[in-house]
Amino acid sequence: LYGDFIQGVGNWDAKPGGLAAPWYARFGHSLDALDADGDGIADVMVLAGGNNPTPSNDVWLSTDGMVWFFDGYAEWPKRAYHSTAVFQGELYVIAGTPLSNDVWSGSLIEDTTKEVGYTFQWTQKMKQAPWLPRAGSCAVTHIFNDTEANATDDMMNNMTHASTEALFILGGLAGYGEGEDNPDNEPIRARNDIWKTADGESWTRVLPRTDNAVHHWAGRAFHGCTSWANKIYVLGGGYMGTDGSLEAYIDTWWSSDGASWMKTNYEEGAKDEHNLYSTNEWTEIIIESGRTVYRGKWGFSLETFRRHHSHQDLIESCSSEANDTCGQSLYVIGGKVEGFSVVSDIFTSKHGIKCELGGVTCGNRGTCTLTGCICHSTNFTGEYCLDRKLEDQKSSAFHHFGIAGFVQVAIYILLLCNQLLELL
Repeated sequence: LYGDFIQGVGNWDAKPGGLAAPWYARFGHSLDALDADGDGIADVMVLAGGNNPTPSNDVWLSTDGMVWFFDGYAEWPKRAYHSTAVFQGELYVIAGTPLSNDVWSGSLIEDTTKEVGYTFQWTQKMKQAPWLPRAGSCAVTHIFNDTEANATDDMMNNMTHASTEALFILGGLAGYGEGEDNPDNEPIRARNDIWKTADGESWTRVLPRTDNAVHHWAGRAFHGCTSWANKIYVLGGGYMGTDGSLEAYIDTWWSSDGASWMKTNYEEGAKDEHNLYSTNEWTEIIIESGRTVYRGKWGFSLETFRRHHSHQDLIESCSSEANDTCGQSLYVIGGKVEGFSVVSDIFTSKHGIKCELGGVTCGNRGTCTLTGCICHSTNFTGEYCLDRKLEDQKSSAFHHFGIAGFVQVAIYILLLCNQLLELL
């Protein structure tokens, strides 16, 4: 590894070309990739903040992952366990510990005076967002279609829908707000609130609703989230247990808009009874006896990546018209397994993740392909073959008249025969 080995900033006494990067060892930091020239390909990796060993605000840039350059100290306060996301071409740095609820955006600009060729300019979007100060939350940028009610007449006439890019913040560990019940006098607790913004400055609470009519995933922190296949996915994470340790989840959820959530996996049992089970393979751990047990995971990286499929017939079924995420997979990388040590394993999703709901594939009424379910039942349709077809959704090639229809046809034939007889 090479780059800026600077005294007082990083590992200045490390040997260039060795295994040590120029920046200090750390945890609770963020790592993102940005597209600098607008061609859709990420050009620069950005490592920011984290504990090294105390919260920091140093920023490091690299174009290849091997050579790292110091981009100075950011204007935002030192922090760790913050959330980051690339939104509208800028890098957003959100919240973190010490607990905060500020929002910053960074613009990557060309700078010929820098050896790496770029530098960041930071802007504070909000000093205090409406959500509680927190750490260990998850931020994700998601593009979704507006409802028909929000689309213009021109859009409806052209049979298209408006697309909205929004930045979401999901869950995290937060303190207690004014008026909140805190019977156990806890300093913080895991949250399941969801907020979104279209500009980084005006935030709207999506969930929980004031009427609590929508139930979704339980409060959690250090979970994984990403936007993939037109959905927001949330995996794992955990909450503070009674002994102060993190108790982790074994679930996977998705939402197309952040307001309505579906659980993809099936789970049952309890770890205390040694019979906990989940259809999520990333929860599998093989213990010394050789038996497989299922445990939650937190602090992992959740990434999307396009990989090569070995079966030509599957590749051919992946047309650009069907889905631009066809061929992409979710990757669950590393993390901390509840009751076990930090792991370095990697799990990748199969195309079945697009077809599974509650642990059942295509409602047991179809076949799962790279682009989703193909329903075999003549009575069911929909993304998971769970929606019963209406009469007008069935084939228009033939129609079952029934007795009433038969009588109408018979009367029509009799009238036609009478007209023919009169002509004769």
